[in-house]
Amino acid sequence: MNAPLKVSEFRDAIAVQPAEPIIRFETVSKVFSGKQANDVRALDTVTFNVARGDVFGIIGRSGAGKSTLIRLVNGLEKPTSGRIVVDGTDISGLAERELVGIRRKIGMIFQHFNLLAMRTVFDNVALPLEIAGRSRAEIEQRVGPLLDLVGLADKRDRYPAELSGGQEQRVGIARALATQPKVLLCDEATSALDPETTASILTLLGDVNKTLGVSIILITHEIPVIQEVCSHVAVLESGRIVEQGPVLDAFLQPQHPTTESFTSSVTGLELPPNIGPLKTAPTPGGRAILRAVVSGENTATPFLSGLAGTGNGDIDIVAGRVGTLAGTPFGAFLVAIPAEQTTLGPALSALASATQNAKVIGYVD
Repeated sequence: MNAPLKVSEFRDAIAVQPAEPIIRFETVSKVFSGKQANDVRALDTVTFNVARGDVFGIIGRSGAGKSTLIRLVNGLEKPTSGRIVVDGTDISGLAERELVGIRRKIGMIFQHFNLLAMRTVFDNVALPLEIAGRSRAEIEQRVGPLLDLVGLADKRDRYPAELSGGQEQRVGIARALATQPKVLLCDEATSALDPETTASILTLLGDVNKTLGVSIILITHEIPVIQEVCSHVAVLESGRIVEQGPVLDAFLQPQHPTTESFTSSVTGLELPPNIGPLKTAPTPGGRAILRAVVSGENTATPFLSGLAGTGNGDIDIVAGRVGTLAGTPFGAFLVAIPAEQTTLGPALSALASATQNAKVIGYVD
């Protein structure tokens, strides 16, 4: 068994300017020139920060601009306008030779693993160190503990064809950590894996973040990935960030329809098909749909029972869920209640006083 990895080996450089974000995008746009068509604006005035030691998720559908964004972080693309700052260095206009040092601070994990078939597990992980000119003794000292970290010490002499998909991705994670990066970029790193394996890889990434202090940027189109491991999220649509913030806020109090469409399946705040489309104004005899959310210690509080004191027994829970987001328990519910103000007013007041957020989201007949 190799000696355990020392946290100090990975954290030494992070001690410099700890309050400064590890990644900053400042009104970044990227436009690709079309040969026979109009120019394509892949990113449009994108601004966000990734704090040191954070796990930051970027979610968007196909074509939203995720791949372009991640290529800008490691300098494979240059912005058309705006600034990109990595660990205190503005990389926006750096020449290729000047990017070498920056890229050593950034590890990359790919969707399809990108392992070399003719190299063993050990030698795949060692490859970045060989390219950097490290001695065999240094390579052995670094790679062995990394294989322990990802749970593959007993596979060091195996070849990729002898591994499962999850094991191959673990090799990819160890390889990405070999140069002691400050940032890990995960480009749809779990999209090729089954749900059980995905969960184990996300757990490993969370452990890497907590143990080594490595900042992680996760690019994904899968909302459960954000739910499981990220602390902050940015929602990308048509090249623009339409919402960003703590995962708990984005999931439980989404401000943009795209965010709501992503998160509703996780929070249970999907309107059932039999309820019908929401209206913006009440109708005679109609019902109001109230959304109530709570998180943290208050999740265990039976806050819906407070509606019993409003003098109306005609209350229905039409959707809801209790679960965990970013390690924090939450409860989220949609409640239908008669829309008359004499009933609705006291009910909404009761919910608002017992929860972190309660509001009318629409009306149904």
